[in-house]
Amino acid sequence: MMMMMMIALPIVCLLLHILCIRADDYTINPDNKSLLIAAGCFWCAEQAFEQYAPGVIEAISGYSGPSGIENPTYRNHPGHYEVILIEYDPLKTTYKLLVEYAWRNIDPFNGAGQFCDYGPSYYPAIFYDTNEESMIAKQVKKDILEQYTWDVDSLAVPLIQRPKFWTAEDYHQDYYIKNPKNYGYYKNACGRTNRLKEIWGENEYYCYHDYGLENYNTCFNGTDGLLVVNEEGETVEVEVNVKEAPQEVVGLMPTWAVAVVSTLAAILLCGLILFCSFKCKRRKQDDIEGERVIEEKENDNDI
Repeated sequence: MMMMMMIALPIVCLLLHILCIRADDYTINPDNKSLLIAAGCFWCAEQAFEQYAPGVIEAISGYSGPSGIENPTYRNHPGHYEVILIEYDPLKTTYKLLVEYAWRNIDPFNGAGQFCDYGPSYYPAIFYDTNEESMIAKQVKKDILEQYTWDVDSLAVPLIQRPKFWTAEDYHQDYYIKNPKNYGYYKNACGRTNRLKEIWGENEYYCYHDYGLENYNTCFNGTDGLLVVNEEGETVEVEVNVKEAPQEVVGLMPTWAVAVVSTLAAILLCGLILFCSFKCKRRKQDDIEGERVIEEKENDNDI
């Protein structure tokens, strides 16, 4: 018995060590499940899933990757991508459907970054946690290749065993809600929406980015109206945008630029007022001087 314990103890310790390394630093509700994806800037990925994807409870911005340091930060996360952890209700959606959403929010041909962002932080990837998820992710990829008749070698989005997830700083969370104008400016300037439409087609884009669910019942085969099949095989009503965030706006310029332009406009206005005031004062002085000269001439004539 003692010998068995001595043999088992190192194995148990090793398993605990592996589990501790693997465990995400964000805890989801026991009734929910989670999915990890890398789709470029995590601000945009977070908004896409929270506002448009069925059954999503929360999308958390963070860092993850096949290798990297412990406790990564925005300024220091080598070996990690910008990712989002998607907490979802399996009674309201499926892993498969969310993987389909992930692809429609990625430029699948750009393995060096996404949209206007380049470098290791912005590499795209779809992660799986179990053999079942791996099979589903591979099937979704196969379906996309058949639907679009793309060559498999043209796709640059790897399917990777899910690593540990680290939550990003608070100011990155819900950025599209906290800073809508800055976010709208960045997303528009980055060309994300236009590029997704170019790749997937406008109709497909609006199927997966349907704020008011106006087109949902015409976009997904096998559904009747605003319904979706959950992981229990049951047909349930579609639910999106649980945070009730307002529809995104296209910002013409970021907040700091608005402040700079406003300041410059105020300075210009003040300068214009001072200039006009100076001109009026100068004209008044010229009039007084003119009247004085006329009076002097009239006095000279009287003499």
